Amino acid sequence: MRLLWGVGAAAAVAVHPLHTTLTQLSYAAADRTVVVSVRAFADDFRAVAGGVSDSAAFGYLTTVLTLSDRAGRTLPLAWCGARRTGDLLWLCLHAPAPRGLAGLRVDARLLFDRFEDQINIVQASYGGRQVSLLFVRGDHPKPLP
Repeated sequence: MRLLWGVGAAAAVAVHPLHTTLTQLSYAAADRTVVVSVRAFADDFRAVAGGVSDSAAFGYLTTVLTLSDRAGRTLPLAWCGARRTGDLLWLCLHAPAPRGLAGLRVDARLLFDRFEDQINIVQASYGGRQVSLLFVRGDHPKPLP
């Protein structure tokens, strides 16, 4: 019995990965758009997106990542590509944001359907400021100040 406990304890202590994504929002004033860059672990993302195609990635992202204006209208996200660097995927989206990022509501539910301890970090750069939002399972949309 002692040996089994020791094996179980070793397995429990082994490595419990931190499940995170990072989403960066930046405002392109010249064309009044928000550029969205999502970093996720490739294997985790592929498992929830249902494949590796751009259409699968875009389809999944539009169900778990939303940006809404002050009036509650969802911004129409458009795909601008993906690249893989080692174990990471970098996914690009953009949307019109004629009034800038201040006041936008962000909802980042990426990978909540896969990991109970999932944490999604959103960093926004606009108007000379840097803002960070943290999302865990059960959170509601959060406004950018």
